[in-house]
Amino acid sequence: MPTPPTLAVATDFILSHATEQDLTHITETVKQRRAALAAIRTASLTTGTLVRIANIKPRYLDGLTGTIGRIDGTHAMVILDAGSTDRLRSTPSNRRFVVPFKETTYDLDGVPLSCCVPT
Repeated sequence: MPTPPTLAVATDFILSHATEQDLTHITETVKQRRAALAAIRTASLTTGTLVRIANIKPRYLDGLTGTIGRIDGTHAMVILDAGSTDRLRSTPSNRRFVVPFKETTYDLDGVPLSCCVPT
């Protein structure tokens, strides 16, 4: 049985030998793998899972952390922790989410499950 190529071998191929057609194929393959990994990760999410929000727009939501409070199909309501609630409240570009000053948590609704990374 042949030994699978290592990351170093694959990287060397891309840097030294890949044609334009190879790069197009590799790019599409990477997109497919990312989608598969996201599907696996999304399937493992449940209420109560601690998550970090990633790859979302608006970008100021990137990196916020909290707990999944509810899942509605492909989206979740993430209960932000105190640090992320404060960060959201004090983000100058945030005009969409009104976070009262006294609140230590915030229910951020409509977060795509694909943007919830378990921590």
